[in-house]
Amino acid sequence: MSEHTHKRKRSLQDSNVDISKMRMALNRLEALKVELEGIEETEEELQSISEHVLALENILKSAKLVYDLKKAGVMRKRLMFDDAKITDLTNGLTTDAKAEITDLHSRMKKIYARVNMDYAPGSRMILDAILLALADISSTKQRGIAILPEMRIAQGDGVQISNPISGYGLWSSGHVDYAVIEYEDVRDYKSRLLAPGGSREDAFEISAGRLFLVEAKRQSLSHSLVSHIPEAVGQAVALLRSANLSEVRFCLSDGHTWIFFVLKSENGMLIYYESAARRLSRDLLENSDLPLREIVQLMCEWLRPTTTDLFVLE
Repeated sequence: MSEHTHKRKRSLQDSNVDISKMRMALNRLEALKVELEGIEETEEELQSISEHVLALENILKSAKLVYDLKKAGVMRKRLMFDDAKITDLTNGLTTDAKAEITDLHSRMKKIYARVNMDYAPGSRMILDAILLALADISSTKQRGIAILPEMRIAQGDGVQISNPISGYGLWSSGHVDYAVIEYEDVRDYKSRLLAPGGSREDAFEISAGRLFLVEAKRQSLSHSLVSHIPEAVGQAVALLRSANLSEVRFCLSDGHTWIFFVLKSENGMLIYYESAARRLSRDLLENSDLPLREIVQLMCEWLRPTTTDLFVLE
């Protein structure tokens, strides 16, 4: 490695900190060690330890940097939907799918009426309802759908993403919020996917590439959904590399805004194609389930593509 090339090992949850912040963190840790030596469990001393831990957490949170995909050589391009083709999809729903979306529409309006959407669980309730409806709509007598929350996407230390020109490298690891997997409707497959302790390797083998990732974030005034794109792309890269796939489809959502992606490995280059945001809201869904039908149908396509000209990649 040349003196001008530097590779850094990181995970999506790791962060770089400057020297002053590192010293502050170390000082706090030393203070915590002193507190723990021969401690007697009094309310006063426990309160002191809690203050040290909270201060340390705040320092580390403030030191987070952006996961720099561009610097690591991952290119960003556009995914352009054909609205006429999306309309064709929504008009071609089966009777069962129409009934499922009607029920989903009713449930979502009840969630909006009774749940505070400013909190993360509110957004997750919307997302969970949509994913469960997707599973019911997409399941058939021949194929089933499994939803795997918090699926680990890479073994060990993760997967390296590196720029072949500059040598700058990042590491991607961790868990994806949801992996939605299609599998042949065989009893053994269902048991292996849904039983406790099911392995990541089983999931990749059984799905045979028929899966997509959903990265879920809570609605926030301080952080836009777009700010989480690098994390979602990094997770998709880790899946593509660790499962030896040529393409990964994934989406990013806070239950209200949806961004769809296709990640490809082309001529040794990693390229992710990003759609414009599509939105659901209390107002949009008050009198029509059309926006909901569009989101659900797009998610069905991301799991099991049937329309080759639904979008173009530019």
